[in-house]
Amino acid sequence: MGAQANGPKPWTPGFGADISILAGYTDSTSQFNTDNHTISTLDDEAPSQSNAFFAPLGTVSYTNQDLNQQIYFGTSRSDLALGRFHVELGYRYRIEDNGMITLSYVPGILKTDTWKDPFVINEKREETESKIRGLRFQYDRILGSNFSFEISGGEQVVDDEQSGANSFPEFEDQLQREGDIIFTELSYVQPISRSQLLRGGINYTRLNADGDAMASDAFGAELGLIQMMRSSSLALTLSYTRTDFDAVNPVFGTKQQDDKWGVFLAYEYKEPFDWENWGIVSLAGYSQSESNISFYDEDSLLVSLGINYRF
Repeated sequence: MGAQANGPKPWTPGFGADISILAGYTDSTSQFNTDNHTISTLDDEAPSQSNAFFAPLGTVSYTNQDLNQQIYFGTSRSDLALGRFHVELGYRYRIEDNGMITLSYVPGILKTDTWKDPFVINEKREETESKIRGLRFQYDRILGSNFSFEISGGEQVVDDEQSGANSFPEFEDQLQREGDIIFTELSYVQPISRSQLLRGGINYTRLNADGDAMASDAFGAELGLIQMMRSSSLALTLSYTRTDFDAVNPVFGTKQQDDKWGVFLAYEYKEPFDWENWGIVSLAGYSQSESNISFYDEDSLLVSLGINYRF
């Protein structure tokens, strides 16, 4: 996807849309993959799960006649370029020569499959869903500079949370995954040339989970290259996150620590075959999380290709 890091894009008054239709493939290895309902021990090798998908992404918006205010719904192009997938309802306000402020609500429409109690052994585990919902505040190009800032707050929700209830009932209170979450990020964009931008960012996430063993602090960093070409654009992002948990996980007898690496590529080819307002888009990413508790080791792969229409 084209990135928004090189300054404000032209707005036009009235209704608009930026919609992509993607077909793709995902492959992941995780103890939380819901294809493998039964495990014999908590030391079992994590199962692999593959899926093909077909999905719409993008935003619909309304811009005022003065071209300084916009209401939108969907997944923003800049988030997609960084590999962040969530749907939000938001309001943008452009401050002349001083950047843009965005306020938005993330309702948790996109959900993740997980287990009600992931620690159950030799019995069929029951599936459920988790989601994050909350509010975001973003200030892009602070006072006209190359710095941007975001702070978001909300809650992590697990439908019918039962961690430990059936497997380790004496530890159930310590294993609850639901709780309040806050995310902050400071980023900076440095032009390298007229067609290249370098983006760096540092972020912090606090999950104040109901269970002490699931509460954590995560410190992350991102480095991205944005390349604008005559008829195409790409954004390549490398990321690293270190997560430290508050208390000893009573199931495994140690505090959990995770190191996660990732790479994400977003690409767009504009107006193929001279089709005005159309584009060919591709998203691809890989991440690997290594934990000192092997039960929580994960890796995932995403590849997709689709078309985009903008008006």
